[in-house]
Amino acid sequence: MQTILGSKASSGSAFTQALFQEYQAYTQSQVLKEVEWVDASSTARKGLMAGNGEAVLPDEIGQRAVPASALPELTAARARLMGYFQGGATQRVPAAAAKAQVAFDCWLEQAAEGYAASPCRTTFLTHEPILKKAVGTTEVAADTRRSFTINFDLGSAKLSPQALQTLKEAAAAQAQMHAPLVSVAGYTDTLGAADANLRLSRQRADAVTAELVKLGVNPAIISENALGETKLAVATGDNKAEAKNRRVEITLAGPTWAHGRYGGYAYGDHGHGWGGYYGHNGFAVFFLPGSSRLGSADIARLKQVVAAQKTLKPKTVTVVGFTDQTGSAATNARLSNERAQAVAAEIAKLGGSTTSVEARPGEVWGGAYDGRARRVEILFGY
Repeated sequence: MQTILGSKASSGSAFTQALFQEYQAYTQSQVLKEVEWVDASSTARKGLMAGNGEAVLPDEIGQRAVPASALPELTAARARLMGYFQGGATQRVPAAAAKAQVAFDCWLEQAAEGYAASPCRTTFLTHEPILKKAVGTTEVAADTRRSFTINFDLGSAKLSPQALQTLKEAAAAQAQMHAPLVSVAGYTDTLGAADANLRLSRQRADAVTAELVKLGVNPAIISENALGETKLAVATGDNKAEAKNRRVEITLAGPTWAHGRYGGYAYGDHGHGWGGYYGHNGFAVFFLPGSSRLGSADIARLKQVVAAQKTLKPKTVTVVGFTDQTGSAATNARLSNERAQAVAAEIAKLGGSTTSVEARPGEVWGGAYDGRARRVEILFGY
């Protein structure tokens, strides 16, 4: 703890340097005001990693014993935060992104400690609008858009059985379309105060986002917004109840990746889309920022790899790990290798084999935070 309190960021991006400063201030608060030595040590470690230019993720929900009543809002908030990072917020507004990340960690800590009204929650929600990047409708193909509407009872954010069924359909459609953007927008009718309705619209959007994530939608592609009494589906006067206005609108949008050149094919070839098969000679799985963990969908994808290997009988199977360009060179080298090794180990566990494992950190198509860069490719050679 003394190390971080008396040091400065030595390297890294504008975001990691800002993140170091926020974790440094948070550590000081935990030590001097809250006397939270255990939490301060954990915060200091994250701050020092950020100060060295390493990618540091927001705390996982499962790291703390959070009351069940607080879980949906926190889960949805973390998913939104990761989505903003995926969309490049750490590049566009690094100081605000750092403030929001540390505020989330603090909010999670305060929720576990039983704070009824968390000041850090307020800080997070205050900075959240700064992180958002507007996506114009002209950026996506009209024929790839699908919309779903979830309605709510008066004054409620509880999902009805019909709402749960609609969300299952939305999640299935996203998986089928491989839509790279899922927009979730919460609304209310005009009954009641505007500020209360804004909070209620957020609770409704949070509930929908949390259920979509539970159903397997990647939180990094969800963009959530709370719009309160605005944009009424049915025009009414003030202080009027209207069932059709008490809603969350879900929009799946965005073209699949087109044919490309890397590895012979690009993501989206033959309609398989993000994270799948891209030609007769390769597969890919994708990762969240800073992570090398394989999820259930990734393991299902690797089962397809093993099945294809047994059917196609390639002479070589090469596993190549990649990262984006965030973090230090040392961190990216480690992370790309960890990703490749994790995939190779899982292939072996599933009964397949690999001939070589490689790491190529920092190779991207677009910006430094390009989600397509955080991947492992499995390439068949004939």
